Amino acid sequence: MTTGDNGARGNGEMWVELGLAGAAAEVRIGSVPVAGIEAGGRRIRRRRRTAVGALALASVVVLGGGTAAGLHAGTAGAGTARAIGPADGGAGGGSLVGAGDDGTPASPSAAARDPFAPVRVVIGQGVVDGKEWKLWEALWPVAPQERAYEQAVAVWQERSAVDPSLDKPTEAYVRQYWQPNEDVVDTYATLDGVRQKYDEQGSYPAPGHVAAGMGNTFSGGMMAARDKDARPGPLPVALAVMALGPDIAKVVVTWNDGSVVEPQLVTVGDSPYRRIVVPEQAGKRVVSWQFFDRSGAEVPNAGESMLK
Repeated sequence: MTTGDNGARGNGEMWVELGLAGAAAEVRIGSVPVAGIEAGGRRIRRRRRTAVGALALASVVVLGGGTAAGLHAGTAGAGTARAIGPADGGAGGGSLVGAGDDGTPASPSAAARDPFAPVRVVIGQGVVDGKEWKLWEALWPVAPQERAYEQAVAVWQERSAVDPSLDKPTEAYVRQYWQPNEDVVDTYATLDGVRQKYDEQGSYPAPGHVAAGMGNTFSGGMMAARDKDARPGPLPVALAVMALGPDIAKVVVTWNDGSVVEPQLVTVGDSPYRRIVVPEQAGKRVVSWQFFDRSGAEVPNAGESMLK
């Protein structure tokens, strides 16, 4: 099943944006003009996308001092998220680059960025019912306009090998929505080393292209274990997945039994946005999400509700 967007998204019912019904949006911290939020909101592109960029419009919903969160896939599994090499599920070529212990990118230089050699990182993993799941992110560096369609087809070929129902992008569509300052990202799952259907494709600002004032923004959403018709999703576990701007240094998740999780921020290549993943816990619910900047100050948010 596709969503009629040239095959970029896959089955959107397995990926649930928070309160935006599939629209892209962004959380901006503090009181800022709506115009500024709209400008920044176009920098974090989510799932309803072509293989090389976003749709022209990104929805931004203002809630008090911030804006509502959209969706970006990431996964911190049962245990610490780790950036490691692929099992069979890391197919498709590209390089394997993770993050250093301090969260800084352990990435190729800008000169080494190849739009046809995606960087692949495991952003979360765990074990459910004796099976190992992993959530991957493949980052395809932005291609020059004259090769954007070639890249779009390469991304589609990799994705359609798992889900033949995905529509091939058209050259006219790619040309219209190509974004010169945004990398393409594809988030997908493997179960016991086998890549699953229902991946998510979008884009993020390339290095050096984070809009002024948008460093303390984040986007997030849920990857469902089952859709509304009880059909199984890509993994047998629900995941809260987020991407964090470069000025967000720590996230604290508190559960209703008083336990606390601080998910590791995982860097994908040289992307300025880092990822976290928090899996559901049986019999528990999240009571609060807290975000902290590099100075240690807590960053207000508009009421994050994942896993609650």
